[in-house]
Amino acid sequence: MRNELSKQQRKVLLLLVAAVFLGAGRLGFQALNRGDLEVHLVAPVDVAWPAASGEWSGQEPRRAVAMLPPEETGPEAGTAEEPAAEKAPSAPGGGTAAGEKVIFPLDPNTASSEELQALPGIGPVLAARIIEYRETVGKFRIVDDLLAVKGIGEKTLAKIRPYLEIKE
Repeated sequence: MRNELSKQQRKVLLLLVAAVFLGAGRLGFQALNRGDLEVHLVAPVDVAWPAASGEWSGQEPRRAVAMLPPEETGPEAGTAEEPAAEKAPSAPGGGTAAGEKVIFPLDPNTASSEELQALPGIGPVLAARIIEYRETVGKFRIVDDLLAVKGIGEKTLAKIRPYLEIKE
């Protein structure tokens, strides 16, 4: 008792086998033509986000988290023999420049754009919106006032709440 495949089943099976071989060949070809592998080194972090470990409360001492300066690329970045000069942008209003430490909890009424971007889920656009809101509408009285900023909802506020403190 032999199960023989019909003519149509053999065609489908042959088509599937050919597709597997062509896909594997394409992946191999792409791997060969990919070029050099880029490695991006980052500084080790010795202090975890306080909320990640669940050990932080608003009453504990402040902790510092390092912010890495943006990686330099291009011909002006220098070579292995000649390292590029440190280019830390100056922060407006006496805030921190890239590469300096940010102290948590932050006051959203006085934090610079770079300090706000150190918060999880806050990028340059949201940091600019926070600053614009506090300059046009007024200072935040409570942390929940950040919900009025476009782009900050309940989830984002829940992520950044442990790192914020209104100090007035």
